[in-house]
Amino acid sequence: MYKKFFIGTRGVGVQADGRGELGTFAWTVASGIVYSLQSLLFLIVITHILDDEAAGIYNAGMVVAQMMLTVGKYSVRNYQVSDVREQYSFADYFTFRLITCMAAMIVMFIWIAVKGYTGGIAIVAASLTVYKMAECLSDVFEGLYQQKFRFDVSGKSQFVKDLTMIIVYIGMLVITRDVVISSVVLAAVSILLIVVIDFPLTKYFGRLGVHFNMKAVKGLTIACFALFVSSFLCAYIHSAPKLAIEQYFGRGSKYVDFNALFMPTFVVDLLAGFTMRMWITKMAVCHDQGDTKTLNKLIIKQMGVIAFITVVSMLVMYFAGGWALSLLYGRDLHGYEWSNALLMLAGGMVAVYTLFENVIIIYRHQHFSIVINIVSAVATVIIMPLFTRSGGVLGATLAYLAANTIRAIGYIACALYYMNKDKKNNQKIPARN
Repeated sequence: MYKKFFIGTRGVGVQADGRGELGTFAWTVASGIVYSLQSLLFLIVITHILDDEAAGIYNAGMVVAQMMLTVGKYSVRNYQVSDVREQYSFADYFTFRLITCMAAMIVMFIWIAVKGYTGGIAIVAASLTVYKMAECLSDVFEGLYQQKFRFDVSGKSQFVKDLTMIIVYIGMLVITRDVVISSVVLAAVSILLIVVIDFPLTKYFGRLGVHFNMKAVKGLTIACFALFVSSFLCAYIHSAPKLAIEQYFGRGSKYVDFNALFMPTFVVDLLAGFTMRMWITKMAVCHDQGDTKTLNKLIIKQMGVIAFITVVSMLVMYFAGGWALSLLYGRDLHGYEWSNALLMLAGGMVAVYTLFENVIIIYRHQHFSIVINIVSAVATVIIMPLFTRSGGVLGATLAYLAANTIRAIGYIACALYYMNKDKKNNQKIPARN
């Protein structure tokens, strides 16, 4: 039954047909929704059944854990799934992920010491970081399944693990009314799920083992360094409008309103990401085989998906966003029609640069992402204060849209340059470290 549910009848390394792609899409959507709801549900339950102190401890711990998640993942996933020639073995990727997770844990302990966290908050921060490190380890296994054209297995694995953790954590919170105990149990269960689900699945896709190859460690460190640094710059750009509003208007109504308005921004990237994650390995194969025509078609298809979702979301948020957000947050959020629509357009720009970032990763020129993100971050530093100070919420929205548009244009230009260069040379671009 285990094999039947996760693997099914389609072979490993076999691309899905129409029916298979529909199933893959369904599992991708289901797993993406469950993953996105995790933190939201955790916070809602804690806020409703525990006190403000417990919610504060959880929030502080999750801030630490989210930062360590960036270190643990090191932005390797898209590089891994586009490694169709298997320049690095799964053992290399798995070992590298163990190293980055250990580095993240060390940084976490240093962070806790510097911040002076003790007692419950230190335990929660450590436990939630372990929970996020389990996510990092799951990510490398799910990358293996995707690399072998079984993204449906990635979706099933993620769905089962995330749903189980939601049930366990909320169940423990209800039973114990203790965020510390619940977080410790969550950490233990998150590791156990990898042992129970991913370890047995690996035998159908590759060999599980630790292979410390200094050349591979160095190669992956260099290859993904630009993406890793870019992830931090991205985090700054996404937080810049909130920080600017807080700086100029304090934590009053404008700050609270903008945080509520900002929440749906990543819906476009989330929904478009379902197809991006499904097709990135197929795109890498097309590039490797010199099938530029199919690669271009896949890119155009994804641009169509992004455009459709962006336009629909802009219309929905312009006409119904005020009503929906007011109902959800229990405060009057009418009168922000243009901010709602433009934030969704900014979300569309995020999806566009994500798509073309995948393209330059496939062409193994991901090192240029750091240049694009430095330029975008510098632009954000310059325009965000000016726009926010003079325009408030709408000004911060326009600055955020401008920053992400700059990033999207940069990634598109870089991707088109290398695609055109590849076409002119009429030869495959070799993988680079």
